[in-house]
Amino acid sequence: MLLSQLPEDVLYHILSHLDYKSLSRLSQVCKTIYHFVNRDVVWRKIAKEFLNTGITRNGTDIYPSIPLKERVKIAQNWYDGVCKRAIPLKWKTKLLPWLQLDGNVLFLSHAADIRAYRLRPDSGRLQRNPFEIYSGHKGDVCRFVLTDSHLISGGSDGRILVHSRRRDKTLELSGHNQEVNCLDSKNGLIVSGSRDQTTRIWSLTSSCPRDTIPMYDRVWSVAISPTLRDCENATTERILELGGRQARLGPDPL
Repeated sequence: MLLSQLPEDVLYHILSHLDYKSLSRLSQVCKTIYHFVNRDVVWRKIAKEFLNTGITRNGTDIYPSIPLKERVKIAQNWYDGVCKRAIPLKWKTKLLPWLQLDGNVLFLSHAADIRAYRLRPDSGRLQRNPFEIYSGHKGDVCRFVLTDSHLISGGSDGRILVHSRRRDKTLELSGHNQEVNCLDSKNGLIVSGSRDQTTRIWSLTSSCPRDTIPMYDRVWSVAISPTLRDCENATTERILELGGRQARLGPDPL
C-alpha cells in the first residue's frame, strides 16, 4: 500500500512524529503528498515549538490567512539566522511607508495614497495589484490607523481623512496647519498630533475638533487610554491620560 493510500487519521499520526525538515522533504515526493503535508493541521504541533508563528499557548491561530508551513519556515530562519532577500513591492518614492496587516489584507501608504493588497491564499504572498486605493491627500500620507469600519489617515498637508471601508465616502477633518505625524482612534473618537505643536480630539459626527491641546513641541506619538470605555462622555484628561501628564511636564530636554 502506498503512503498516500493510508487513511487520513493514520497518516496524520505518522506525520506527527516528523520534524520540520522531514516534512519539507516528504512534501517533494509527489503532488498528492505535497498538498496533504501542506495542511495547517500537519504543522500545528511543530508551530507551537517556535516563536512568532501565530499559535498562542491555548492553541489559537491569530494569523489563519497565512499558511502555517510558511510561518514555521520564517520562524526557523530567524532562529538559525538564515534569510533570503525578497522585494514583494517596489516603488520610486523615497519616503518610508506606513503599513498595517489586517487579516489577509495589507494596507500600505504610497505617497499621497493608501493601497490595499490581498494575500494570496495558496502562497501567502501579496497580489501584485491593489484591489482598493484610498486617496484625497495633497501631500504624502504620514500615518494611518484602521478600525472595523474606517481607515483614518493623516498627511503632510495637515488634513485628516476618514475613509469608510464599507461605502465610497470620505470625511475631511481640517484643523492642523502642518503635517499630521500621529493618530489613534477608538469607538468613534480620533486623536491626532501634529508638527504644529497641538494635539486635537475629534469625533466622527463632526468635522471640527472637539478639543485642542497646545503642546510644547512637535507631537510625534499619541494614544487613547486603553482603559477608556465611554469615549462620548469622557473628559480630555481621561482620554489622554498619559499624554496629558507628559504635556504638563514640557518638552523633552533632548
